[in-house]
Amino acid sequence: MGKIRVDGRTMSLSHPTRLAMYEELLNAEEMSTVMLQKSTGVTRYHLYHHLQSLEKNGLVENHRNEGRARWWRVTERVTLTPAAGNDSFANLPAEVQSLLESGSRMHFIPIPSGRDVTTAKKALDTIAEMYGAEKTGVTLMPNGILVLGPPKRS
Repeated sequence: MGKIRVDGRTMSLSHPTRLAMYEELLNAEEMSTVMLQKSTGVTRYHLYHHLQSLEKNGLVENHRNEGRARWWRVTERVTLTPAAGNDSFANLPAEVQSLLESGSRMHFIPIPSGRDVTTAKKALDTIAEMYGAEKTGVTLMPNGILVLGPPKRS
C-alpha cells in the first residue's frame, strides 16, 4: 500500500482555516484581506499563508489592490465535502474508496490547531526507523494524520 495522492485543491481545502476562508469568499462577490481576517480571526501572517495555498491551487485570486487593501475573490467553485455524518465515501480519492470498501481500517489522528505538522512527520520518521518499518498507508494532512491499515480479517 503506497502513499495516497490527493489533488492540490482537495488538500488545500482540507485545512479548516482555508476551508472557512473559501466558504466566506463563496458567499461574497469579493472580500478585502482585512474583511477575511476579521471573519476568520487569524493573524495577518497566517491569513496570507492560507491565501497563497488557495491561490496556488487556482481557487482564489487577488484581483485588485487599492492603496494597501488587497481584494480577493473565488476563481473556481468547487463542490465542498458533505456535512459530517454523511456515510458516503464519494469525496474520497478512488484509491481510498477501494481500500475502505475492501475492509481496510482507517484511523485519523488529529493534530491540534497551532501544532506543527512537521513535528508529527519527524515523529513518524523516528518510529518507522526504530522498528524498521515503511511508512506506507500513512498520509499527512494539514490537520492530522490519516492511517490506512490492512483489511479486517473475518
